[in-house]
Amino acid sequence: MRSWYIAWKDLKILFKDRGAIIMLFLVPLVVMTIAGFALSGQYRSGPRGIRVPFVDLDRSDISRQLEAGLTETRALILEDSLTEGGPAREMTEKEARQIIEIGERSAAIVIPEGFGKKVQTGQSTELIILRDPGSQVTQNVVRGILEGFASKISSASIAVQVATEEVMKATNGRASPGKIAMSALERARGLLTEAPVSVRSEDVQKVAGSEIDPFKQTVPGFAVMFALFIMLSGGNSFLDEKRLGTYRRLLTAPIRRSEILAGKLVPYFITVIVQMVFFFAVGHFVFHMELGNSIAGLLIMSTAVALAGTSMGILMASIVKTEAQLSSISVLIILAMSSLGGSWWPLDIVPGFMRTLAHVVTINAWALDGFKDLLWYGKGVVDILPEAGVLVAIAAAALGIGVWRFRFD
Repeated sequence: MRSWYIAWKDLKILFKDRGAIIMLFLVPLVVMTIAGFALSGQYRSGPRGIRVPFVDLDRSDISRQLEAGLTETRALILEDSLTEGGPAREMTEKEARQIIEIGERSAAIVIPEGFGKKVQTGQSTELIILRDPGSQVTQNVVRGILEGFASKISSASIAVQVATEEVMKATNGRASPGKIAMSALERARGLLTEAPVSVRSEDVQKVAGSEIDPFKQTVPGFAVMFALFIMLSGGNSFLDEKRLGTYRRLLTAPIRRSEILAGKLVPYFITVIVQMVFFFAVGHFVFHMELGNSIAGLLIMSTAVALAGTSMGILMASIVKTEAQLSSISVLIILAMSSLGGSWWPLDIVPGFMRTLAHVVTINAWALDGFKDLLWYGKGVVDILPEAGVLVAIAAAALGIGVWRFRFD
């Protein structure tokens, strides 16, 4: 109980500090909200289309079919007309270039004049992407989609060329190459509409809930990152007590050193638990994020994160000598672990060696693995025990080293 008096004193001091409340609750809430909406196009089922200026200089049946096919994918929103400055009119290549130059769009598609005729006769032709070289992600998506359609058109064009050549050989040049080309092209189009080879996606794991939700990445990701800032608050508290000489007075009282340290750690442990519960509650009630099938699992993972974060606080306080050192080193460690460990973006987009490194040197990677199992796949307590166990082991190691190195004078 004597530890509790020390903890209660620190809790009252912590929650009287408006700056600390803003840092612990408001700042991370704003960051995870912005990140959640920013990543919504990457997660929601039926992704939002990318707006792309579209210029058809050919106006052939093939170019119109290409435009219809691109529209049907729903991955692109083709802007083939302009309404500014008067009635709607067709987009021109010059206007598409100007739109990219002023930064309103990152890429545009241009179908050159004569495209359809060259496809019909089996000649080489091309589709043009106008692009902003500084925005690689959007243009890569556009290019990938367009290359898929170009591959289909190329197949039809090759089929026309081969069929025409073979028929002309078989008839000793007596057949009409124009009629053969048109007939072969129509047949190729029909076969490509219902292609004999298609692509099918099959989920290896069943996603829990009704939809893919970006907040299932951003809420736990940034919650873990800002929970780690407790090492900065906790470490500062330890250094303040040293600077003010509080420890010397406490050591004269009938209280063990372990009780003093426990009393200093408990308020920050409680704060992280409250912080995590607050973020998940906002995610659920404000952003309608589904919480999976195990509230107990979420509490266990949050507790493990709180243990790891608060234990890192005493470890840092045992290593550094000044608050300036603590601030610079802690912020560096927190940001490095968060960026490497998956708090800012999913780990499945980084190279394999970085994923391995993240699980070697960060708290975040293990925490987010556990939260992903709970939120995305609806798993239970038993499934996240390995991840929680690793975090508890990290906490035990940091606490052990911190207590061993800590000096009260």
